[in-house]
Amino acid sequence: MTRKNFIKTTIVLLAVCVYVLSAPVSYAFWVWTPDTKTVINPKFVVKDSPKEQFNWAMRFFKRNDFKRAADEFKRLTQYYPESDLAPEAQYYAGRAYEELGKYYFAFENYQKTLENYPYTKRLNEIIKREFSIANSFQTKEVPRLMELELSESLERAVEIYGKIVENSPFGDYADKALFKMAECYRRMFKYKEAMESYKKIISDYPESRLVPEAKYQFAYTRYEASLDPEYDQGGTLDALEEFEQITKTTPIPSIAKEARKVLDELSEKKAKSELSIAAFYEKRKKYKSALLYYGGVAENFPGTQVAVLANKKIEMLEKKVGK
Repeated sequence: MTRKNFIKTTIVLLAVCVYVLSAPVSYAFWVWTPDTKTVINPKFVVKDSPKEQFNWAMRFFKRNDFKRAADEFKRLTQYYPESDLAPEAQYYAGRAYEELGKYYFAFENYQKTLENYPYTKRLNEIIKREFSIANSFQTKEVPRLMELELSESLERAVEIYGKIVENSPFGDYADKALFKMAECYRRMFKYKEAMESYKKIISDYPESRLVPEAKYQFAYTRYEASLDPEYDQGGTLDALEEFEQITKTTPIPSIAKEARKVLDELSEKKAKSELSIAAFYEKRKKYKSALLYYGGVAENFPGTQVAVLANKKIEMLEKKVGK
């Protein structure tokens, strides 16, 4: 190296040293690390112990800098996963995201807490928070296209409700989560899944206060499904039987009253359907077949207007058949 180049290099190094030494140590932007042979920002280096890292993250949380807090709490779980503070750090990462309004990220971090640290003391609180997050997705206003809801929110709500039941099947929120899940499925026209959720409440949580309502909603969902051409059309008759049973057995007067109202509506609708079939045969002068259907309407739906009409038709057709 020439003397001129040596002098230039020395001047550059001195300038760098002066710059680095003149800056406050806590705010140095970059530091060379021999181990990794890279430069890093000390502000984002994990602390020397889990406790220091936790306290560092909590400083940001208390200052409402939730984005930085979430990053620092997650850094603790990354570098000190076996620490006693790791479950708390994972939980507070979820809390930070929830404060930011990033609810699905919050759910993911809460879920990691339960999956990675099942012994956490935060189980009940996490389940409560997950239920609240699921409700926020379930009640969110979503766009509609030809009466079909287009929403990622409902799918996320179903996912979270399902995790609640999985995480704490005997907890306070399991039956509630199943009921809410069924509502989401109905809004997505997934009647089979909705009915399975209602049935699970009835079978697995017989003491739940939601059982009477679940029985009613199960029957009504079965009826809704029968209106869809892709489902078994025998569902209407099954729904009628279930509503009849509900009116006789439910201990809740309001549900019994509502079930009776729906039962009357379904009966009237089913009777009109049977009456139209009878009229079809009558029009084609197949009177015996018509009498069979008119007789069914009169027998199965007594007291309705269509039953009165059916009896008049029977009287008239019997004369024709007799002739």
